[in-house]
Amino acid sequence: MRYVPFLTAILAAAAALVLGSAPHRTGAQTDAPSATDSAFVGAWRLTFDTPTGPSQSLLTVMGDGTVLFSGRPVSPAAGENPITFSSAGHGAWQPTGPATAATTWIGLVTDGEGNFLAIVTDSVEATLGDDGNSWHGNYSATVADPDGNVMYVGGATVRATRITVQPLATPVPGTPTT
Repeated sequence: MRYVPFLTAILAAAAALVLGSAPHRTGAQTDAPSATDSAFVGAWRLTFDTPTGPSQSLLTVMGDGTVLFSGRPVSPAAGENPITFSSAGHGAWQPTGPATAATTWIGLVTDGEGNFLAIVTDSVEATLGDDGNSWHGNYSATVADPDGNVMYVGGATVRATRITVQPLATPVPGTPTT
């Protein structure tokens, strides 16, 4: 399919975020770290290294083991490749150690006509920084067509910075206030 390299870059950026597999609620290990108490819980700004360069995304890691991922919702056309639209990613995460976690999320991709093009599955293995407000790790992205046939598998690295509450911005002099 001629869209594979283009979709790969888009999906890797959109898919390439966050932290393995969903925790099953049937008999968790007693020595496993608790997701609720994990420093990974929170909102994160991600920078993925993709085949087309760095890509920015957002990830929210919740104490109940779920994640929400947001990449660029629209990717521009390139060469013969169409403009594509990506859904938010939905998935799960689990701590794998005191300062490590794994996550997987899935997103959907369509073209400008609404034709379903691909399913992107991203997985991340993350290590929390000493500051508790950053993490880094490896990610993999798998792109499959709507029937589940794998069209691309790739990966690279991702860095994340915690989103924190910021003070109100001071208007630039001369900026209208109303």
